[in-house]
Amino acid sequence: MKISVVTIVAMLAFSVVADAQKWVYRHIFSEGRASVRDAKGLWGYIDENSKMISPCKWKDAYDFKEGLAAVRDENGLYGFIDLDGKQVIPCQYKAVDSFYEGLAAVAIAKNSVYMWGYIDKTGKEIIPFNFKLALPFENGVAKVHSDQHVWLKVDKTGKFVE
Repeated sequence: MKISVVTIVAMLAFSVVADAQKWVYRHIFSEGRASVRDAKGLWGYIDENSKMISPCKWKDAYDFKEGLAAVRDENGLYGFIDLDGKQVIPCQYKAVDSFYEGLAAVAIAKNSVYMWGYIDKTGKEIIPFNFKLALPFENGVAKVHSDQHVWLKVDKTGKFVE
């Protein structure tokens, strides 16, 4: 069977339209992945070839940073997936930030108040949940807001620094 150039172009055009109809919105690519939202309002991820990496099952999905992306589940809790779409840190946090310098600021609820700490890429707690707010690490230091309503700086071990 002989296939003409017109047939090939038409097949490719249909493929692009069919892929585009799988979702109604796409974020920009980050680390070779982009979050996409389907007609039901659920989020997933595609690679640069429009291959689904993670199905549209998340209530929210953030950009990849340092190989991980934050996702929010149907219970409103956040966790992280890797570039292959595998959930590597379970959805258990009330709020999260992206990973910076190997650590992510994450929050849990303590007596109806969000308390922030830091986890590593395996989900291990590195700095305890003792802060009212925690900002990303930059040059080995992060700013945290204490119970005394002052901003302090901590290193990656949780030690306070100047």
